[in-house]
Amino acid sequence: MTPGSLPRRVYDLSQPVFAGCPQYVDPNPRPAQVRRMYMASVHGVNKEILELSTHTGTHCDAPFHFFDGAATIDETPLQAYIGWATILDLRGLDPGGVDGRGGGCRAVERGDLERAGDVRPGAVALLNTGWGRKRANTREYLTQYPFLAESGAAYLLERQVKGVGIDTVSLGGYGDPVTGAAPHRVLLGAGKFIVEDLSFPDEVMDGVPRLFCAVPVLLRGCGAAWTRAMLWEL
Repeated sequence: MTPGSLPRRVYDLSQPVFAGCPQYVDPNPRPAQVRRMYMASVHGVNKEILELSTHTGTHCDAPFHFFDGAATIDETPLQAYIGWATILDLRGLDPGGVDGRGGGCRAVERGDLERAGDVRPGAVALLNTGWGRKRANTREYLTQYPFLAESGAAYLLERQVKGVGIDTVSLGGYGDPVTGAAPHRVLLGAGKFIVEDLSFPDEVMDGVPRLFCAVPVLLRGCGAAWTRAMLWEL
């Protein structure tokens, strides 16, 4: 880009946050709360108050999410969250579960990623599973989503990615501490960032090179923070 120029087009890859919006199902769930604090008709201004997890909606995970003493959101340089995107089209994956019999989370393995396309060193690998279109408070969306297997995370690390994003509520599997933690530990342990709960417009699947930007809110001492994820067409 030259001085004074702007992106030709900006694509929004974020999911909206609202009261009771879909989020990862914790053992003791607390629905997101968004309440009107002031009303313009009464107080002269509209103002809201929120109560929600740092992992609600489109958000970034920092290494501290899984490792005590590791970098938190505010300790991660801003440039870490910006890089050229490689979008891997995983929408055609078979729906089989991790046990091979269906009915559960589908593990995205190394071979799935290799077949989906080439990942350039230094790129932000974005996994489009198509799951973002299912976003709702349903058992299917919240508990049966595709997730990145440990072998897939290791492969992306070998490809020297800058970070990894996915259009599901978590990069790891649901209901199993091993599959849930493994891809997080592989990537965050190597200092990479993770973006979860993305949404992919059909227009970005055309192979055009675009710059990914998902700079999170500056939350001190936290392992995750909300972000407005974007693709910039320069």
